[in-house]
Amino acid sequence: MNFLLRSAAALLCSLFVGGAATAKPQVATLIVMPQDLRQNPQIVSDLQRRGINHATVYLTWADVEAQPGHFDFSAYDPYFDQLTQGGLSLVVVLDMGGRAYFDGTGKHFPGRTTVPEWLYRQVPDGFMKNFSGQSTPQPDFMNPTVRQFSAQFVRNAVAHLSQRYPGKVTAYSIGLQEEHEIKYGQTGYQWRDYADAAQAAFRQQTGAPLPVINYTSDIALGLPRTEPLLHAHKQFREANLKEATCFYADAIRSQGGRAMSYFGELFTAHDGIYATSVAEQLADCLDIAVIDYNFYDGYSLSPDARVLPMLANYMASVGYKQIMVGAYAEQWERVKKSTELLPVISRTLSTALAQPNVIGYEVGGLQRQLDTHLTGTVDLDKLQALRVQPPVPATASTGKKLTVGILASTSNYYVWHGDRSGGVNVHREALLEAYNLLSTQPGFDVHVIGEKNLQEDDLLQRLNAIVVPHQAALPASIKQQLKVYWKKGGTLVQDMRLGEFDENGKPVYDWMHEVFGIENITWRPRGGIFLTDDGQILRLKPARKLYTGYAAMTPRPGYRLLATDILNKRQGIMVRGERTLVFGFTPQLVEDATQAMWQQIFVREIANAVRCPTPTTCKTPPRSP
Repeated sequence: MNFLLRSAAALLCSLFVGGAATAKPQVATLIVMPQDLRQNPQIVSDLQRRGINHATVYLTWADVEAQPGHFDFSAYDPYFDQLTQGGLSLVVVLDMGGRAYFDGTGKHFPGRTTVPEWLYRQVPDGFMKNFSGQSTPQPDFMNPTVRQFSAQFVRNAVAHLSQRYPGKVTAYSIGLQEEHEIKYGQTGYQWRDYADAAQAAFRQQTGAPLPVINYTSDIALGLPRTEPLLHAHKQFREANLKEATCFYADAIRSQGGRAMSYFGELFTAHDGIYATSVAEQLADCLDIAVIDYNFYDGYSLSPDARVLPMLANYMASVGYKQIMVGAYAEQWERVKKSTELLPVISRTLSTALAQPNVIGYEVGGLQRQLDTHLTGTVDLDKLQALRVQPPVPATASTGKKLTVGILASTSNYYVWHGDRSGGVNVHREALLEAYNLLSTQPGFDVHVIGEKNLQEDDLLQRLNAIVVPHQAALPASIKQQLKVYWKKGGTLVQDMRLGEFDENGKPVYDWMHEVFGIENITWRPRGGIFLTDDGQILRLKPARKLYTGYAAMTPRPGYRLLATDILNKRQGIMVRGERTLVFGFTPQLVEDATQAMWQQIFVREIANAVRCPTPTTCKTPPRSP
């Protein structure tokens, strides 16, 4: 999300919560700044009437420790007192990541950040650089001196607030960089960190310089640019993020606080810049994780209600016990369209709250922006339109559900950095729509899983099937783990191009052919007509999201064509084997008048692959009149 807007602390909103009360109130929070209290002395009661029970507040390191070793909280105590005495609990962001500085009136001070000015002077080599060598205001969280000073701030802050507001601080969020999410920042589209210390550490580890990956890999153009150090770079950056996050979480817990972190949207064209996939590795370090979305795909506004429920589901699958979802409208507010987004926010939060382990939500970006140098306050009129429904208690199931995992491999999204095939990130779209279709089926229990879940954990053992939606780049180790799962009796489904490239973008020309029974593949650039064995005619037309036509597959002996190409009886678009199913395209992304038919086939054949393990025991039913 746009860091200037979010860091301006203008992500402010409230909700009207309808429906029956739940047994335990869920966290409902928004950012409340000092200027909100000044401009509206009744704001606490105004927010409570709209269902808000928490305030997200920022504790700025530069204010608290203006002089080294002297911690002064007097500027914040009256502000936090008013919120807590009015009945709100707090989520405290420990603001030490180099955000642009705004004072208590909301005024911006160019050239200043939330990091104390003395730290820039005292530790000049303790800050990150982008790949052009330009310095940034973001502290290097791996620098031992920076870490020593910042940890003192963290421990003093948690100790003070825990003592002053016992039972009123739900968690302390680690402000690792400007946007406070656990990721690397960026300057334009220039990655961090390329400071001398980072480059030396990478060279010592790999014997090679840090790669500069300043390009896109668009799968519609064919082969990606192979970068032998891509995966090594991913692991290096994520290891640093994990180590730093766990270090600060320990500092918070040492003073009796609960550690919390924000994570930006995963499985996008920008994962390679931010190293957002570190989210999969931090469940043991954090008490609460917030997964957020700003309805913007990095290129254009995206009013997509599917994203937050899918991400919340994934966070539970990879081990987080308490999850919050964050919905932010600052990109829409910039172009005066946030009113159009309110129904989408209401719908996506209502759906996400029903996901496992979700304890609440944060909303923001709906505010009066006075000008570029002065933040406004909550727009109560606009907020009145939001309606978020609490989750409805689950009813008893009338039959056994199919437990399906949908693999979202982080490696895939690193390789396809910046991909806009067909005008979208087709990998993301295939994942989102596969989740959307399967999770709404009454007979399915769906879990979005990550690479870590392919280890022998409890969730993997419960899965009847794993669906791999357009994960075109996979490490050999992940493909091997999928094969082991299949050999142990699980069902495997792919919708196209499983592991055709390795984790560095090198082509391996393999869709796990020996498992899925593929003899060979012929790419067809246009649509086709197919015939099922019961005489049903299926038409597939070219479409924007079907960026490469389709793959006509020839099955190996013992495997069955479910839909035969009428121009070549030996080839087809779907192949069944024993507990396997492969599509030669992405049926969930069909956009024309045949969309409903293909989506129905997608769901039906996945169910058949589980319920009818051998390819001859289930026949395609006749088409409804």
